[in-house]
Amino acid sequence: MITKDLDNISLLAFQQPINCCNVTAIAYALTALGHSTCVDDIFYVTRLPIASVLDDGMTLAETYDTFISYIENGKLPFSVRMEYFDQRNMTFETFIQEIERAVSDDKDIHILNFSVSIAHDNFNLGGGHFSLVADFDPNTQEITIADTNPKKYTRFWKCPAERMYKACVDKDSSSTRSRGMLIVRKNDNSQQ
Repeated sequence: MITKDLDNISLLAFQQPINCCNVTAIAYALTALGHSTCVDDIFYVTRLPIASVLDDGMTLAETYDTFISYIENGKLPFSVRMEYFDQRNMTFETFIQEIERAVSDDKDIHILNFSVSIAHDNFNLGGGHFSLVADFDPNTQEITIADTNPKKYTRFWKCPAERMYKACVDKDSSSTRSRGMLIVRKNDNSQQ
């Protein structure tokens, strides 16, 4: 049920004693695509202030900027695309197409930024979260999430696609935009 991209990952190497799902998702995605990366590498290479991650968390755009900085500074053969879910073209149908592509293409990884309370259907949970798409079952319309914080949410969990879509449409309280996703692609000319 888990895509072969995620077979490259040993989650124990990623779990941090601090909550930094955004930076962990970057490390997780790059490792899944064959470039072994740890959270400390990202903080070091990008000179990302730890307080900016821990105090307020990071928005989708801030996580994207960090990802781009890491790729450029390391001259890595990856590209990243950011998709906000408040764009008119990001319909539920478009979301499903992206999720289907995520699990069928071994050269890309999709990182979702979503409302925890909506995704888990538990309004006692709050805030946003970043995790990776691991699988999608078109028959049940369920997405399997590879979580960046397995101690808190379990390593893999399922969410109905429609509920995850709503969780990604949710507005980030730190910005004026919806949440969304990052699509990380390993370039064809890479020698990794």
